[in-house]
Amino acid sequence: MSKTNLTIQRVHSIEMCVHDAHPWLDYLTTGFGFQLVAAGTGADVEETGVRRRYLRCGDAGLVLAEKVRAGSSAHRYLQQHPEGVWRVNFLVADIDAAAQTLVERHATPTESVRTDQVGEGEWRSMSIATPLGDVEFTFIQNTDPQGLMMPGLEPSGHFDPDQNPIGLRGVDHMTANMRTLMPTIAFFEHVLGFRRFWDVQFHTEGLRPGVGTGLKSVVMWDEESGIKFANNEPLPPRFSGSQVQLCVEANCGPGIHHFALEVGDILAAVDHCRRQGLEFLSTPEAYYAALPGRIGAQGITGVSQSIDDLRARGILLDGDKDGYLLQAFCKDRSDRFVRSEAGPICLELIQRCGATGFGEGNFRALFEAMSREQE
Repeated sequence: MSKTNLTIQRVHSIEMCVHDAHPWLDYLTTGFGFQLVAAGTGADVEETGVRRRYLRCGDAGLVLAEKVRAGSSAHRYLQQHPEGVWRVNFLVADIDAAAQTLVERHATPTESVRTDQVGEGEWRSMSIATPLGDVEFTFIQNTDPQGLMMPGLEPSGHFDPDQNPIGLRGVDHMTANMRTLMPTIAFFEHVLGFRRFWDVQFHTEGLRPGVGTGLKSVVMWDEESGIKFANNEPLPPRFSGSQVQLCVEANCGPGIHHFALEVGDILAAVDHCRRQGLEFLSTPEAYYAALPGRIGAQGITGVSQSIDDLRARGILLDGDKDGYLLQAFCKDRSDRFVRSEAGPICLELIQRCGATGFGEGNFRALFEAMSREQE
């Protein structure tokens, strides 16, 4: 039994609510190498008014929930928000223990424990509301040995675990933006049993007097599974101009606006994604000019990638004496699909080389570099 009593093992899948699944399917399968493994049956679509598609790559699962009928749950979500994450599914060892603990901790179930037949086993699940707007968390116990199906779905093609062109391992972390942190931190701590893992706050006012902005971030994690959530709020002065607040406004409320996929070789992964037409956020040259000094000041050693290789791909580097990490951020979906209803959701690729943190130096250095270039 885990210390949290929720018996969480890992993130099973992240579900995104979308108007049209086809550009997302192309983006995820062609760009990253996800495979479509299951899709909603006619009966399921008719009953729910939602067409779901389940994609897998490595241990990462994504579900596209496409609205097909007015009045459906997906339609109601999309009336309030642009496309984005509306559900996170956690795989647990014991759903009954998880449900009992959640109720004892005053979680708010949106659906009691239900049982569905899936493949050669059972899918037992329970969903709860969260302080992240209309995002729900679902806890799942799945006894199907294949683990490639979900209730209401049918197989769609053959899943090849060796087909993983970017070396994707799984979901590293998720990031949520909100106007105020404390209700979310209290939810993670007192309802889910997560602990504080890391926190940082900073402001660029010193660099850009009168126009600088800032943020505060607290990372919560489940010690047993290693699942991490980074949670951000804007800092005054110029609260309304903070990137965090702008993201909340673009999403029409708080929510999960970014998730990171862990890879084994980020240089090769970014090269593959670019060949497939994916675009990454550009990094100011000032960032790389300052990088050698920052590596020395932070005591980072053993970096095997050259700064020139990182610069050519827009990859960020951070760490400490225990190791380092490399990060690359894809352009958000509204840029990619050239339509505002695609929302501010952003995917990140991350490679960890001993570091377990979240790149405080990258936070600061990138903000400062952008400020210098704007000047």
